[in-house]
Amino acid sequence: MSRSKKLRKLLPLTRAIIVVSAVGITTTLVTFAAMQSTGNALTGNTIQTASPSLQISTTGSYYSDTVPGFNFNNLIPGGQPQPVANTNMVYLKNTGTSGLSLSLTVPTVPTVTGTVDLAKVFVLLTPPTVGGVPGTVQSFSLASLIAGKATVENSSVAVGSVASYHVQVSMSGDAVSGSGASISGLDLVFSGTPQ
Repeated sequence: MSRSKKLRKLLPLTRAIIVVSAVGITTTLVTFAAMQSTGNALTGNTIQTASPSLQISTTGSYYSDTVPGFNFNNLIPGGQPQPVANTNMVYLKNTGTSGLSLSLTVPTVPTVTGTVDLAKVFVLLTPPTVGGVPGTVQSFSLASLIAGKATVENSSVAVGSVASYHVQVSMSGDAVSGSGASISGLDLVFSGTPQ
């Protein structure tokens, strides 16, 4: 019994400790909340995507969304890509707000006269020589360009910069059946994807 009396004597003391602790915790929380600063707002924010924009030129001086293309004459199936001289140049200027990676496509099937296997007709792009090192030629079959976009390798174009390529065409020796063929209305479309 003496043990239960001791517990009863401690009960009021325990209650008092609990009440004082609760008041202390509440006071601390209220004081901490009162000490916090008012919010400082960052207002009027705008989020906007980059704007890819690419313009093209064949002279390196006048840029537009479209320019007249080239005539690739006297092409011999199985022969050298034409033209041999660096006369057919294309210049692509990044007029957007982010760097671009280039791609090439033929959006509509060109008009073909004669029997030509478009998988054996190629568009070649050669970047300029830099520091005495010639650019690596990249070859695209017309069939693949008609099927969709093809990535132009190593074609990072910074904002305001210009990428240039010598444009040639070639054919495999067995690309044409018969005495001759022509491909007209061929639109080579360059586009840029933001990086």
